[in-house]
Amino acid sequence: MVGRYLRLVVVLAALLGVLTVTGFAQESRGGESATFNQVISANPFGLILMPWYNGEYERKVAERATIGLSGSRLGDGSGGFYSLNMAFRYYPNGNAFRGFYLGPRVGVFWMSQEEDDIGTDEDRGPHLGFGFELGHAWLVGSERHLSISIGGGATRVLNGAAIPVLRLVNVGWAF
Repeated sequence: MVGRYLRLVVVLAALLGVLTVTGFAQESRGGESATFNQVISANPFGLILMPWYNGEYERKVAERATIGLSGSRLGDGSGGFYSLNMAFRYYPNGNAFRGFYLGPRVGVFWMSQEEDDIGTDEDRGPHLGFGFELGHAWLVGSERHLSISIGGGATRVLNGAAIPVLRLVNVGWAF
């Protein structure tokens, strides 16, 4: 079952990548973020406020579009929520990594509960989910390498659950 979900995610990722690169192949390469092709970021406040860890890698595929991979974990060692997602982000202003963005996401989700009275940990997953997000990103500093982004959205998991997508503040580095 896990293999089937992972194969579907890989096929969807490859298809999205090929269609995106082909669709935006004729766009100009000008703009303020043209020298940066990637951003790595994480949410430092999640570690302080709650046991929430996330990391993200975003790669420019066109002047107005990026594809990203993210992973997150919410919860302590006794139970929690885990996800691995792929997102397509469209920046209408024409500068990837800067300004308003929106786009679809697809991911695999695992949810586990705390151990019950007989000591078993019920794992619920993996489950495939599809969603949508929107947000805003900035490149700041004299060289514009520091990336700051906020956003939100929602994902519908195929088991029926709706999961919010939150980017309280992700801080990263563009290169």
